[in-house]
Amino acid sequence: MRVLCDRDDILQAIRLAQNAITSTTLPVLSHILLLAEEDRVNVTATNLETTICSSFEAKIEEEGSICLPGAKLYSILRELPPGQVFIETQDSKGIIKMHQIFFSLLGFAGEEFPQVPSPIETVISVPQLTLQEAIEKTMWAAGQDEVRQNLNCVLFEGVLEGEEGKESPFLRAVATDGRRLSLLLIPDFPVSSPFKVLVPLKSVRQLAKILEKEGDVKIGIEENRVLFQTTKFSFFSQLIDAKFPDYQGVIPKECELSFVVNRENLMAAIRRVSLLSEEQTRLVKFNLKEGVLNINTTSARMGSASERLSVSRIEGRREEIEIGFNAVFLMEALRVIQEEAVQVDLIDHESPCVLYPQGSKNYIYVLMPVKLREET
Repeated sequence: MRVLCDRDDILQAIRLAQNAITSTTLPVLSHILLLAEEDRVNVTATNLETTICSSFEAKIEEEGSICLPGAKLYSILRELPPGQVFIETQDSKGIIKMHQIFFSLLGFAGEEFPQVPSPIETVISVPQLTLQEAIEKTMWAAGQDEVRQNLNCVLFEGVLEGEEGKESPFLRAVATDGRRLSLLLIPDFPVSSPFKVLVPLKSVRQLAKILEKEGDVKIGIEENRVLFQTTKFSFFSQLIDAKFPDYQGVIPKECELSFVVNRENLMAAIRRVSLLSEEQTRLVKFNLKEGVLNINTTSARMGSASERLSVSRIEGRREEIEIGFNAVFLMEALRVIQEEAVQVDLIDHESPCVLYPQGSKNYIYVLMPVKLREET
C-alpha cells in the first residue's frame, strides 16, 4: 500500500473510527484497518459489538491494507503539521512520512482484521441533531449491569400514524435501570413501518460522541443489527435480543398532587442541600406545604441542610406531602430538560414521581422515591 493524503482528512477519519475501540484481550481489536482502493482509503475499527467505518480521498499509488494501533496512529497524526502525508506498508509495518518526519509503526496484516459488516438497507432518514437528542435525554437512565441486558440498552420504537391515538408517526426512546425511567417522544418521525430495537448502552454512547449538529443520518435495521450512516461515517451495532420491561405499566396515569417550579432554582437548591446528604443514599426530602417546597437532608455524621422554594400551580386532591429522592438521579433528569419550568406529579411517599417540562409530556422522567424509613 502506498498512499498520499491530506493530514486533516485522515485525522478526521481516524478520530471517528477509533470510538469503536475498547479495551480488549484480542490485540487486533485495538487496531484500525486501513484499506486503500481506487481513489479512497477506507478506515474501520471494531470491538465486535460496534463497528465504525469512515473514509477519505487520497492519491493511491498502490492498493493494499494494513492494521495499525488506533491510539498511537491518532496521536501521531494529531502531532503532525498540516499538509500532505505519505503512508506505505512494509510487511506488517506502516511507514508514515512528512517532510523531515518519519514513523515506522508495527501492526498486523489487513487480512487479520475481522470481517467488515455488509451494508444494510436504509429505512429512515432523520436529522442527526434529532437522534442525538433522543440518545442524550435517555441513555443516562439505562442500567449499568451488563448481566441484565434488557436494561443495559436504549429502546428505540417507531410507531405509525394513528397508533396509540397519535395523529402523526413518532419515535419513542426509552431507558430504565429499574429505579428510574427516561422517555422521549419525537413526533412527526418518518416511520414507514413499525420497529422496536434494543441498542446496547455502549453503542449509543459511542454514537452520541460522533453525531453532529447538522446533516441527516440514515438508519437501517435488520434482525440482529442496526446501521446509522452519515456522509462521514457508517456506524454498525449489534442489537440486544431480550424483552424490554413493560415500561408503560410503571408510568402513573394519575396523580394526587402536582406543582410547577423553576428548573434552575430547583437544581441549585438540590445541589446545595445534597452536599450534606449521606453518600450511600444521596437522600434529599421534598416537604411540600402551603405553596412552599422545603428541600432538606440530615446526616448523622455531617449535620443537616435545608432550602425553601416557592412553587406555583399546585393541583390535586392532596395539599401537602413529604417524599424522599436520590439527589443524583434528580439532577441527571433536570440537566437534560431545557425548558424554564418543570412540573412534578406525585401520588404518595412510596409511589413513582413523574417529572417533565411544563406544558409538554413529550419528555418524561419517572423516579422511584427513597423510602424514608431507610434513611437512618
